[in-house]
Amino acid sequence: MTNPDHREAMFHAYDHAADVVAGVNPDQLESPTTCPDYDVAALVDHLVGAGHRAVALGRGESPGGDEFPHVELSDAPEQLRRAGQEARAAWSDDARLVATVTMPWGETYSGSTLVDMYLVELATHAWDLAAATDQLDQLDSDLATNALVGAHSMLKPEYRNAMGDGSPFGSEVQAPTDSSPWERLAAFMGRQPRPASR
Repeated sequence: MTNPDHREAMFHAYDHAADVVAGVNPDQLESPTTCPDYDVAALVDHLVGAGHRAVALGRGESPGGDEFPHVELSDAPEQLRRAGQEARAAWSDDARLVATVTMPWGETYSGSTLVDMYLVELATHAWDLAAATDQLDQLDSDLATNALVGAHSMLKPEYRNAMGDGSPFGSEVQAPTDSSPWERLAAFMGRQPRPASR
């Protein structure tokens, strides 16, 4: 069974993440996030870097290493929007969905799996950032629904806690029965779906 084509959702995830980044105040940059290794500033850098990596993968280029350069908060939304436009061009050929790519950590994925991976990456970290900066009410529920489908498709059980507790993904958390799509995504990705107000 082939993965659904989530390219449009991934492209939307770029603009969505840019909107969340644009809502960050400079005095929030040192605030903690639900990602144990990132404060708000580091998470912004990671979001932008992941967005550029997805573009490179769509072009058939090397994805590069795990370290992403620092991006000024004022520049980050536009970088994400521009990367989203570049991603649309890079992933426009349907053949990219069946091409295979070996990542720096040795795993080989199809293009459609990589689209799911970066849809989930951009969407989940947008949630992390929104949770850290009091913007959860600004999130698009349709994006969360698509990202959750992608997450179920690409996240193997052995990926959870593979690099230590919570890294790269924590254990799934039980979501309340009345959870929103974003809360269900956060719980599946190992986050507490209803973080305490900061």
